[in-house]
Amino acid sequence: MTRAVAAPRVVARADAARAILGHHLQRAPLAEVVERLGTVQVDPLAPMGRSHDLVLQARVDGYRVDGWHVPAYVDRRWLDGWDKQACLTLAEDWPARRLFFERFEERWRAFLDEHADAVRATLERLERAGPSTTLGFDDAARDDLRGSWYGPKLVKHVLRALWDTGRVVTVGREGGRHVYDLAERGLPERALRAPALSDVDAFDRLVRRRVQAAGALRVAADASTWTLPGGAAGRRAALARATDAGELEAWDVDGEPYAALPGLLEGAPAVDHDVARVLAPLDALLWDRRGVAKLFGFEYVWEVYKPASERRWGYYVVPVVVGDRFVARFDARLVGERLNVHGWWWEAGVDGRSPAVAAALEAGFARFLAYLGATSVALPTGLDRPIRSIWSAAVRGASVWTGAPEGARA
Repeated sequence: MTRAVAAPRVVARADAARAILGHHLQRAPLAEVVERLGTVQVDPLAPMGRSHDLVLQARVDGYRVDGWHVPAYVDRRWLDGWDKQACLTLAEDWPARRLFFERFEERWRAFLDEHADAVRATLERLERAGPSTTLGFDDAARDDLRGSWYGPKLVKHVLRALWDTGRVVTVGREGGRHVYDLAERGLPERALRAPALSDVDAFDRLVRRRVQAAGALRVAADASTWTLPGGAAGRRAALARATDAGELEAWDVDGEPYAALPGLLEGAPAVDHDVARVLAPLDALLWDRRGVAKLFGFEYVWEVYKPASERRWGYYVVPVVVGDRFVARFDARLVGERLNVHGWWWEAGVDGRSPAVAAALEAGFARFLAYLGATSVALPTGLDRPIRSIWSAAVRGASVWTGAPEGARA
C-alpha cells in the first residue's frame, strides 16, 4: 500500500520571514552559534573582516575579527571543508564529506597521476616535519602554472588536490594561509570517532545541514544554493526522507515549497528590534537571493567581482537589518582603525528619522565598530543628516561594546 504523503504546512510569508530571521539573528555565545548554524561559508576578502567574521559578529556580542579560529583550531568543533563552496563545517560531519572527496578525486585524478612524485614527496614532508603552510616547502615557480587559480608553484596545487580529496586537513592559519597536516593526524577526535555513513545517509546528512544553516530554504532555489554532490532528483528524495522522518518540515509559502527545520515557527525567538545587525555577503540568510527578494522584498547582488563600471551599489556592500526588515545597505572598508564608508542606501519606505530605527542603528553600529576595533568613521559627502548623526553617535557609543566579553550581552 502506498503511504500517504503529508501535505506541506501553509505558512504566511511574514511568519516565515520572522522565523528565519529569529533563527539567524538570535544573539548567543559563539559555541552555541557554531552548533545552531553548523555550516558557515568562508571567503578570503577582508574589507571589514572576512565574510565568515561578518556572519559571526551579527550573532555574537563581543565577537572580534578572526574569533572563528577558536572553534576551528582550538576547540576543533569546525573543520575547513567543502560544503556550499568552501565552508567551516562541523567536525562530526567528516564521514559525510566523503561524497565531496570522491567527486574531487575524479576532478583531480589526471593531475595526481601526472605529479605522483610530487604528491608522494609532499605527503612524506608533512609526515616527517609536521604541519606546514606552503611556505614550508621548497618549490620554485613554474611558467606553465603562472596565472592559474592556485598560483605558479606546484606544491600549492598538490596540497589543494590533497585537501579537496580528504588526505590533508587544515589545522590552523598563518597570515591567512592554511596550515596543512595529514588527515589521520590532524583530524580532531570527534571526527575520527564519527561513524561511517552509507552514500544515502551521507547525502541526507549534507542536505539536512544545508537546511539547518539557512533555517528554511526554497526547494527550487538555484543550483548555487544547493551545491551538493548529487542532482536535483536526489536532493528532492533526500528532503522527502527527512520530512517523512520528522527531521525537516515541508512548508508552502505563497505556493512556494520550502524545507525547514522542524518547530522553526514555534521555536525561533522574537526578532530583535533594539540592535541593528550588519549581515555578511555570504550569510546563509542570503544564500537564496530570489527567496530573500520574495520573503523580504530585498534584492541583493554581491558586486565584488563585477567591473566597477557595472556596479549599481559598490564593491563590498552589506545589508542592514532592523527587527524583521532590511532597512539599508552600505559599502565600506576598514583602514587601520577608521571605517571608510563609501556609500549608504536606504531601502524604499524606511524613515531614517524614526526614533526607533535611529536608536537600533546607533546601537548596532556601535556594536559593529567594536567588532572591527574601529575608533572613527569617514562618511561620504552628500549623506543625509539622520544617518550622519547615527554614525557619529555610534562612534561615541562603541566603547560600551568594546569591553564586552564574547557572548556577554547575548
